[in-house]
Amino acid sequence: MTRNAGGHFEVGTGQGLCLARNVVLANGAFQQPRVPAAAESIPQHVRQLHSHHYRNPQQLPGGAVLVVGTGQSGGQITEDLLDAGREVHLSVSMCPEAPRRYRGQDVFHWIMQVNLHGPEHGINGLMTDHLPSPAARFMCNPLLSGNDGGHTIRLRDLGRRGVRLHGHLEAADDGNLIFSDDLPERLAMVEAGFGQRLKLMADAYIAAAGISAPEAEPPPPDDWLPDTSGPRLDLAAENITSVIWATGYGLDNSLLHMPVLDEWNYPRHTRGVTEVSGLYAVGFPWLTQYLSALPGVGPDARFIAEHIAGGRAQD
Repeated sequence: MTRNAGGHFEVGTGQGLCLARNVVLANGAFQQPRVPAAAESIPQHVRQLHSHHYRNPQQLPGGAVLVVGTGQSGGQITEDLLDAGREVHLSVSMCPEAPRRYRGQDVFHWIMQVNLHGPEHGINGLMTDHLPSPAARFMCNPLLSGNDGGHTIRLRDLGRRGVRLHGHLEAADDGNLIFSDDLPERLAMVEAGFGQRLKLMADAYIAAAGISAPEAEPPPPDDWLPDTSGPRLDLAAENITSVIWATGYGLDNSLLHMPVLDEWNYPRHTRGVTEVSGLYAVGFPWLTQYLSALPGVGPDARFIAEHIAGGRAQD
């Protein structure tokens, strides 16, 4: 997409060229499956696929499976493989565990309420302006499941069920994988993440809004740790024939041929109004708030629509 001398955007499509005075980028937050560089060093006979392309265990050859990443996709795929009787290895990322239900409601009920009404009560932790850095726009979502009516996923529980837990995948070398040697610390940080951020905001919102909600039930202490054989894993020795990369997505804005993207391939903007007059963005992660790419897209879309309508009225 470019801009012509007349000030119109030229958008090439499969059905020809379109001209537009205004363009809204609404091409989604989960566009480009992200795979780490280590994938190139894994032997070719090992089946690799991103969670984007995973559908069921029957896609995979017999043998053990390594799942890399413990966001929602990684956790749910691991459970799916376990239920199918597969042997699973799991590389643990830093996505925080979260209870599926908290203080009498689904945890996403509180996340939604804090997004929509938190600022009215001075609770702004889920607004983009309060992120620690622009890179935090791509932080992973809490680890939990929507299957079977929704339930909590605990990494230690997966370990008890037979999943072989490993640290962060750092490199691949001639059929051997090298993981960070920090699994106990990593599990502790994953378990503490909810209490350090989302729990505090939900509790603050409940108190500030005067909502009657049951008191939180703290999770029981759990110091279970797996037996580990060190940070190296021999794929052949463990009969690992498949690797599933549950490693998230990057933005794909390759259709734009104008200098409007930052170093994360994210449009530079203010409330979805980009630096290029007439070019807008909605549905991006953390556009204005945590849920901007999910149910919270409504307020952003309304603001952009009013901005475009206002410009036309002036014309």
